[in-house]
Amino acid sequence: MTDAPTLGSDLKRLEEIVRRLEEQDLDLEAALALFEEGVARLREAQKKLGETEARVLQVVQESSGELRTAPLDG
Repeated sequence: MTDAPTLGSDLKRLEEIVRRLEEQDLDLEAALALFEEGVARLREAQKKLGETEARVLQVVQESSGELRTAPLDG
């Protein structure tokens, strides 16, 4: 059984992909493969963020009886 990548590992890999795509010695096939991987990881990261946001909103709603939204950064 393999563990699913975490949001942090997805973001780290996306940074690596961007750095690699910025290199000028990359051939077209390798660039396309990296681009496809980057799009897939970006979609997965967005999905994880959306799921997390939904969970946070559910917890807030259940704990207070009403739905309140507030910035997570303070």
